[in-house]
Amino acid sequence: MEVRLETTDGFAHPAEVWVDGSLLIVMDEYSRPGETLTPGILEDVEFAYLSDEGLSWDEAVGANRAKRKRIEHVRGWQYVGYGRVVQIMPVMIDFGLVVMEDANWTNDEGLVGQFVCVPIDRLTIRRRGQDDWLERST
Repeated sequence: MEVRLETTDGFAHPAEVWVDGSLLIVMDEYSRPGETLTPGILEDVEFAYLSDEGLSWDEAVGANRAKRKRIEHVRGWQYVGYGRVVQIMPVMIDFGLVVMEDANWTNDEGLVGQFVCVPIDRLTIRRRGQDDWLERST
């Protein structure tokens, strides 16, 4: 996956990135505080998301009966994610454009292969392997 930075307002602010021909508006956790990034290819990138309202896995599965895999823009850095669960512990969902971890924990192996729909209240881009708690403490 190639990720190209188009614009950013800096760390913890909106950024626009191109992913395989699709423009996404994300929260920038890739930049370092006080750093100004220039447009271009970003290395070692991962995407993460936050959902303010959790759904049960039954609700998430029921909301994607069409078996779609895509991310639909709502506004700002909010999206609706349609994807397929590819693993559990941690739960990883393939949204077609990107694969992301879901914070909702389960050990139900029957979820693997199921298509789900999840609200994405904040889509974030960050450096691969970055620990949230470490970045907040610096």
